[in-house]
Amino acid sequence: MSLTPLEIFYGSFTLASFIISTILGLLIALKYKRYGKVEYLAVGITWILLASPYWSDAIQFITTMIFGVQIPTNLYYFLANAFIAPMYVTWIIALTRILFTKQKKILRAIFFPIALTFEIIFLVAFFIDANLIGDQKSAFVVEWALWIQIYLLISIVVLLITGFILARASLKAGGDELRMKGIFLLTAFISFTIATVIDVIGAESPSEITILLARIFLIVSSLCFYIGFILPKFVRNLFIKQQD
Repeated sequence: MSLTPLEIFYGSFTLASFIISTILGLLIALKYKRYGKVEYLAVGITWILLASPYWSDAIQFITTMIFGVQIPTNLYYFLANAFIAPMYVTWIIALTRILFTKQKKILRAIFFPIALTFEIIFLVAFFIDANLIGDQKSAFVVEWALWIQIYLLISIVVLLITGFILARASLKAGGDELRMKGIFLLTAFISFTIATVIDVIGAESPSEITILLARIFLIVSSLCFYIGFILPKFVRNLFIKQQD
């Protein structure tokens, strides 16, 4: 099969944003090897898994462009949804090591069972009848079941709220470097919110402008997220006045 010009446009930018998010997530995770801090590993894996709903579209684009075939619908559904619950786990692990250290046990006791419950329900539905998960309308358009939509919405809200809390804590902390990290983290989560809203609004009838804007904000979000956690030397030297 062949893709329409709009689908090629969508697939190209989705693939690009997926690659960038994955590379930056890996770079954060690899800091664990240097510093030995689990939070780097957890944060990096979280950002990689956050892009997992786009894995299906990215792979769909590659297989269709190169081989002229779509990936099986079941595989598309699995790639788009199966890694959301693990993202919950890695994100809460990161947060409870960075910020909510005193609330570690209660937060993990709340979110880990929620993630496990969704994963079990998803896998049961997946193996019983994939139609319980969604209805694929075209190569990149799926009408997800209501329970999937609700869980996706809850996941995004939880991520954004906790992300804003983390950015706010960094902004309020002493030191120029921590405040600079807070600014970039806040920008990352705001950009991610905008990208998500644009994607939701344009889901039924996407256009070049909505696709372009959504992917640009997603890429900006990934870059700012990376800078907010790592604060590379060149960024630190660029924005923070060096003291004599």
